[in-house]
Amino acid sequence: MCSASYWYEGPADPFKPGRFLEEVRDSGVCDVVAVDDLPEESPLIEERRRRASVWPHPARPDDEDELFPEGWHAAAREAVEDPSTIEWRVLRTLGSGEVPEYRELVASHTERADRIRERTAPELGPRIPTTLSVTGVIDYAKCPKLFYWSAVRPLPRKPNERARLGSEVHRWIELQSRGQATLLDVDDLPDLSTEERLGEPEPAERLREAWRGSRFADRVPLFTERPFLLYLDGMVVGGRIDAIFGEPDGRWEVVDYKTGRVPAEDDPLTGLQLDLYALACVEVFDKKPEDLTLTYFYLSEGKEVSRPSGDPEDVRARVKEALAGIAAGQFDPSPGPQCHWCDFLSFCAAGRVFVEQDGLR
Repeated sequence: MCSASYWYEGPADPFKPGRFLEEVRDSGVCDVVAVDDLPEESPLIEERRRRASVWPHPARPDDEDELFPEGWHAAAREAVEDPSTIEWRVLRTLGSGEVPEYRELVASHTERADRIRERTAPELGPRIPTTLSVTGVIDYAKCPKLFYWSAVRPLPRKPNERARLGSEVHRWIELQSRGQATLLDVDDLPDLSTEERLGEPEPAERLREAWRGSRFADRVPLFTERPFLLYLDGMVVGGRIDAIFGEPDGRWEVVDYKTGRVPAEDDPLTGLQLDLYALACVEVFDKKPEDLTLTYFYLSEGKEVSRPSGDPEDVRARVKEALAGIAAGQFDPSPGPQCHWCDFLSFCAAGRVFVEQDGLR
């Protein structure tokens, strides 16, 4: 059972159940009980008023130091009346070489506090991201609610062996291709599709053997883990291309290694990731669409699926449609096969209905 407390000090009116609690209630996972006959004000607030009226309390014997010889309580009261006094006290104790470091530290803390204030301001509601990954765009196209719970109001996710394996194999291939240590930071994950992040993982060695037996193992790529940023309708979409083969001024083959299996042919989102990579090659790396070949290599089956690049304008329009939905706050669920492995299935009513009906077919 979940509950929302009306007794919180601060606003003139008591807090009502928030949007997140309403989402939990609507999910049907648990019972949410709202009590409407509580007093307008918590009786604890009057006690807090009484305590605040006698602040600051008498100083303790140890309520002083070199920086605050008159005592911490008196210094706190002075700081409330004139905040600049605190900085003056600190600067007085610093050497000339320490002042820049102090200024930098204050600026970083101030920026962090501003971000916390911005993100937690109740009147703003959920914060719509303006910088997305390729995976985020695909998540939204597949299921806006999946994107919402992943990027807008992130919820805890179960430990994901599939995602870990996908990242591990991608990094291993990069090492083999480069012949050097990975240039990926720990937090810079490759673009993994929903299918690669969900479901049962394949044995890692079998995936490595599939790559060793492919035509890519003996070729030196022009680029590996090539990063890019696309600017579309006021948003930024970033990603990393697994490998690009070819000559700098000639034709390119853009390759994405998949640890999952070949998806159904009727899946309209199958090619969106490579389409975004092709758009980046056109807009960022100044390539012509006719000079691009797009290839998925499915390691679990040792199978290649290649095709020429499509029309960049069509890709741009599809992505802009998704970005417009994100900006407008449209996050209705779109149930599909991904629901079977979704981390958020337990509190997604639409997903549970799909899984139940799909199991009866």
